[in-house]
Amino acid sequence: MQVHLAEHLPKNKKVQLGSYYTPEKLVNRVHEFVKHYLENRKTKCIIFDSAGGCGAFIFKFKNYDYRIADCDLKACEFLKQHFKPHKIFHSNSLKGANRNKYLIPSSAFLIMVGNPPYNDTTSEFRKGEKGQNICDEDLYDRDIGISFLKSYHKLNADVVCVLHPLSYLIKESNFKRLRDFKDNYRLIKGEIFSSALFHGTGTGKFPILVALYEKCPGGMTFDYIRNFRFNILGSSKTFVLSDFKTTDGYINKYPPRKNDVQKSPIGLYYYSFRDINSLKKNASFMIREHPNGIVVTLENFYKYSYLYAFKNLFNPEDAWLYGNLSPLVNIEDVEKNKRLYVLYAIKTNKIFGEIGDFVIKKISDYYKITFDDTNKVSEIEKTIKNKLNKLIN
Repeated sequence: MQVHLAEHLPKNKKVQLGSYYTPEKLVNRVHEFVKHYLENRKTKCIIFDSAGGCGAFIFKFKNYDYRIADCDLKACEFLKQHFKPHKIFHSNSLKGANRNKYLIPSSAFLIMVGNPPYNDTTSEFRKGEKGQNICDEDLYDRDIGISFLKSYHKLNADVVCVLHPLSYLIKESNFKRLRDFKDNYRLIKGEIFSSALFHGTGTGKFPILVALYEKCPGGMTFDYIRNFRFNILGSSKTFVLSDFKTTDGYINKYPPRKNDVQKSPIGLYYYSFRDINSLKKNASFMIREHPNGIVVTLENFYKYSYLYAFKNLFNPEDAWLYGNLSPLVNIEDVEKNKRLYVLYAIKTNKIFGEIGDFVIKKISDYYKITFDDTNKVSEIEKTIKNKLNKLIN
């Protein structure tokens, strides 16, 4: 076993436990973020990784007082070969979370470090099976990573420096789920990197954060996060959420509710999506009703044509950075160029070869468009790509 790889676990178990062990360059960033707290403390200081795996983070802090816990017995056996056995705890850190469990004095200055699991238990890790989050009732969340953040507050940590998905902060619904953690801690420093840095992850890449939090009365608000300037690992660029305008509030992304119109008058639907990553992954236009289908009408057809164009043509080099945002948009541009996006959708999506001339005529009459050789797909794509590039520049 190596400290930066979960070699002993089969793939399905890695997914179930969220056990993707951490590259050394990321461990080093955590060490750099917290070392000044260790150097300047006069009171007793303890470093704790409550999802320690094979000890990658604590290896950097072996000269300090530390604790390591993990629910994986083989990992704990490995840890005991390299660390003091009485400081290793084979335990579910989300059950009975308190300082006494780990022999941490209430007066100690506690620094939490690590790369806790972030696995949504509603997702399948093996065909027909889903994960479980066995934890204290007040720590429960469907995403184990959010439960770990809550547990740090329960341990009364003074400083938290861990890796977690950026989406915990920049999606307001996720941010609210942090509850007591967000109300008692404030983000001090954040550095974003791609999940591609982890060995053995899937093809869908998303942004992860090296996050440094300090205990702080009043905590942080979502507006604080919206205007926070995140650094990007290995780049001089920064990321500020408030710099981007998304389709939220402009284009509906969910199927109709009970009292909404359930059936499209033109027989068109668009597959639901949460963010850019799911938009890219999922289907687009559909001609059959579907539980995940959004009703498309003549009036909103241009908006879903824009989404279809965005899905196909928004491909910046650092696409992973934006994957957890809702699709980006310049509303003024879309409203001004409805026909451009409608033309692109009809000319390039094969479904419009199946839907019938009657519907195509209704759409073309409504948007006052004609289909001729002057509207070449290559030129339309070039124009749209230029517009999409401006959304991030």
